Amino acid sequence: MSKIGIVTVLYNSEKVLDDFFRTLNAQTFKDFTLYVIDNASTDNGLEVARELAETVSFKTVFFPEPENWGVAKGNNIGIRAALSDGCEFILLSNNDVVLESGTIQSLLDGITQIKSDMVVPKIYYYGTNKIWSFGGTYRYYKGMTVQYGQMEEDSDRFNDTLFCDYSPTCFMLIKADVFEKVGMMDEKYFVYFDDTDFVWRAVIQNSLKLAVIPNSKLWHKESVCTGGVMSDFAIKYLARNSWYFVLKNFKFPQKHLTVAYMWLRSLLWKPIRLPKNQYGILRAAEREGRKLYRSTRK
Repeated sequence: MSKIGIVTVLYNSEKVLDDFFRTLNAQTFKDFTLYVIDNASTDNGLEVARELAETVSFKTVFFPEPENWGVAKGNNIGIRAALSDGCEFILLSNNDVVLESGTIQSLLDGITQIKSDMVVPKIYYYGTNKIWSFGGTYRYYKGMTVQYGQMEEDSDRFNDTLFCDYSPTCFMLIKADVFEKVGMMDEKYFVYFDDTDFVWRAVIQNSLKLAVIPNSKLWHKESVCTGGVMSDFAIKYLARNSWYFVLKNFKFPQKHLTVAYMWLRSLLWKPIRLPKNQYGILRAAEREGRKLYRSTRK
């Protein structure tokens, strides 16, 4: 039996933890350890997680951190611990997810049968039959990603295994040797695009395989812990990190075409779409993203 290390990062996650622990405990696959990294939450999330850990059958290891390191570094702490413990697979998981009883077993069966390096389930919006993600790809000219099937009702066209270029690491099963080939998460991102960068390095740069296993399913309570994609927090880190991602990873001539588009979007479209205060946040974050990239070139 293969041992899996499940890595989840907490930050003010108190409200979602009951469903997370409950549905993990109901899994038909049992040989896993949960690594919980708490990024100095200001709610009772860590205490709730410790209490829930006493009610489940799987082993839970806690890393109460002294400050909020961000998702990327939090994941790295858990990944290194799982690898050190001899886990053959790492499962990166949000904690705002709800699983079917066979979600993990189906992923493990799939990754073995199709000889993939990384696999993800079919992910729905919580409480619906609408797709949140069925894999995805890159919109190169925008410097962004797109998730296949988003907001569509599930149907037969989402029933076949799909190899793809991209998927969020919301719930991704990864062979342990991938981290030897690709490296760890880039901690400069803090949050957002850290998974995009990791998957890019794995699939685009190293030609590893990523697939969606459609009979593995879960539901995602989107953006519960970050305030949604139109919050000041999300606007800042999405803008900052999209610039850093493009400048770091794209090559000529695509990099120059994408940068030109991003400048035009920022100067012409964003001032119309965003309130004045949020537009100011966005422009400052874009400058920070370019500065972050330049700092890596020194």
